[in-house]
Amino acid sequence: MPVIAIVNQKGGTGKTTLSTNLAWAFAENSPVLLLDADPQGSAQDWADSQPKPPHNLNVKSVLPGRLIQDVRGQSADRGWIIIDGPPGITKTSADAVRAADLVLIPAKASPFDVWAASDIVEAVKARQATTKGSPQAAFVITMTRPRTRLGRQIDSALTEYGLPALRARTTERVSYPQAAIEGSSVLEGRDQTARNEILAIRGEIERLFNGDAS
Repeated sequence: MPVIAIVNQKGGTGKTTLSTNLAWAFAENSPVLLLDADPQGSAQDWADSQPKPPHNLNVKSVLPGRLIQDVRGQSADRGWIIIDGPPGITKTSADAVRAADLVLIPAKASPFDVWAASDIVEAVKARQATTKGSPQAAFVITMTRPRTRLGRQIDSALTEYGLPALRARTTERVSYPQAAIEGSSVLEGRDQTARNEILAIRGEIERLFNGDAS
């Protein structure tokens, strides 16, 4: 029952877009519970608007102070749990890091997003220091423009935090907000590039849990 927490203190990084599309992607193969721990409730709104949700995907809003209990209360045969964390450094975001096996930190290819990640990185490292390196953690670059110099510079800047960045990432494409409006996923749309981006992130995560980081 791997638990993935998607957290960043800065808004507008594509956190919920990544959460919902990854939840949909993992649900293609196994049961998924998406826990909406963001007070804005965007993931729950997305779920409520779904005309045809995957049968393996359940979405649940998390009440304040209940995240750890909600994660621990799941049966062991649950395939994946994905936490859409709140913006900011809060008790809930700290609980998300505490509950996670893997923390993903979405960041746009912007120096502001890189600078804003410092507090969440410190929270992750503080947790790792007390648990012999758990959870695993990595950045995910979102809404980037391919083959740009800025993208390469951001990769270099992120290495200073001492956390890896996934090789797979998302680009700035209209299909992502369109899928959110429709209560769907880019995996269901015609944008093959967006679909491949999400599947590449899913594959890289699966390899991390299988002990193959190559």
